[in-house]
Amino acid sequence: MAENYRPAEYWSERLASDFNLRGTGHIGYSEAYNRWLYRAKGRVLRRALRGAKLPARALDIGCGVGWVVDRLLAWGATVEGCDVAEIAIERLRISRPSATFFVARWGAETLPRPDRTYDVVTLLDVAYHVVDDREWVEGVRDAARILRPGGRMIVTDSFGHADADAAPHVRFRSHRRWEATARAAGLVVVSYGRYVAWLSRDPGAAGFRSMSDGVRGAVEYGLEVLAPRPAHLRCAVLVRQR
Repeated sequence: MAENYRPAEYWSERLASDFNLRGTGHIGYSEAYNRWLYRAKGRVLRRALRGAKLPARALDIGCGVGWVVDRLLAWGATVEGCDVAEIAIERLRISRPSATFFVARWGAETLPRPDRTYDVVTLLDVAYHVVDDREWVEGVRDAARILRPGGRMIVTDSFGHADADAAPHVRFRSHRRWEATARAAGLVVVSYGRYVAWLSRDPGAAGFRSMSDGVRGAVEYGLEVLAPRPAHLRCAVLVRQR
């Protein structure tokens, strides 16, 4: 675990200075770039929700500035959101009165909701920010606990061949670790899908450094569609079996 990474403080500071898509997105880029990254996230979320039935009750873990909450509301769900940063919850309670919000540190504490509460739980660009492996395992178990049988958890991570520590606040887990941990929690991975291959890379990647962030984001978003290659982030749908 990164000893200097304190999630509540880290995310509160980021959101206090940038309560926008940069505050919850790739910190190395501007909000203009992150809008393209979130456009890709929206495409992934729409795919992951295919086949899910309404009415549905959904929880967005790590709700940040409310971007995923808005998409779930537009889809037609009854939505709740939780976040480790109190500033996020305070602002969202005012700006999104049609949803319910509460403060919680996923994995470090049990979510204050009964078993089998939700049909959908989303963890988009959130799970890999829990760098403590024990907390991550507990978080997966807790998310499974609050899902109804047949409910789905939608997660983004690398799902690669090995775990990887990309930054003090980022720990990617392999597909094998996810599948084993999910199985122990009563979940099964039913699908993997591409998330991003061009977007959300190191800002110093060759070939794009001379572009403005907004232009770079547009170009990389287009390449996601026109020039697909192996993704460095993917989306998984997990379903509770019992």
